[in-house]
Amino acid sequence: MEQFLTTKFIATVVLVVLLMGIRYGIARYIRRAPRNWTSQQRLKWIGTSRILVSVIVLMGVIYLWGETIQGFAVSVFAIAFAIVFSVKELCMCFNGSLVRFRGKSFEVGDRIQIGMIRGDVIETTLLSTTVQEVGKGAANHQYTGRMITFPNNLFLIEAVYNESFLENFHLLHIEVPVKISEDWQEAKKLLLQVAQEEMMPFLEQAKRSVRGFERRLGLEMPSSEPYVTMQMSGPDQIILHLRMASPSHLKERLEQVILSRYLEKRATPQLRALKASQEPRLNV
Repeated sequence: MEQFLTTKFIATVVLVVLLMGIRYGIARYIRRAPRNWTSQQRLKWIGTSRILVSVIVLMGVIYLWGETIQGFAVSVFAIAFAIVFSVKELCMCFNGSLVRFRGKSFEVGDRIQIGMIRGDVIETTLLSTTVQEVGKGAANHQYTGRMITFPNNLFLIEAVYNESFLENFHLLHIEVPVKISEDWQEAKKLLLQVAQEEMMPFLEQAKRSVRGFERRLGLEMPSSEPYVTMQMSGPDQIILHLRMASPSHLKERLEQVILSRYLEKRATPQLRALKASQEPRLNV
């Protein structure tokens, strides 16, 4: 009996070490493979391979020790029954993983917000999810440098906001304040013009992504082309709201380019007028 258990133990160790080595090799290959994959796709495949190897390890252990465990079925059932009550949070984590999987709330690489946590998903397991935190407000698209790991039981009690539901595109929202005393019609026109010019290279791809989302879920989405709306924020100020689709990996850069070009175009006429007013004039 002792020799039998020793053989089972050695086989289990060999199986675990072998599969862990395979998992490491797969992850290393995916990271270094000379393929035209985005970083999000590589993370997604690495996460999938880890889950697959974990399932194979679990099935292998059950297969090796199944006969041994069968003899202690009653005892195991009693222990499991006690564990359910003593590790409630652990069970809730598994349930949260099931809710996420069945609901298809997000995938690796998506930007999500759950409670006060907001960031890009870099890894998800049966018990926890890890995100790379993204700031808010002025740092809306900037990484904070922190990684947050939270238990999956949050999926049972908190709503999940997925900002990457258009697959490789992200809905970009830019707010520009304008005084009513200024030429706000021209400001609105310039902002829309700059956004249209910057979006032109990937406009057709964005339209295809939106159409695919509409067919998949049977919903009617707003136009993927840039559009500007207005809102009164006070008696003497207007907020211009620009909404447009942006590639997920370019959202921060695109926002800065649009704002820079808009400010340059807005400042040019004013600078010309200022220079003209400062030029010396001859008295006749």
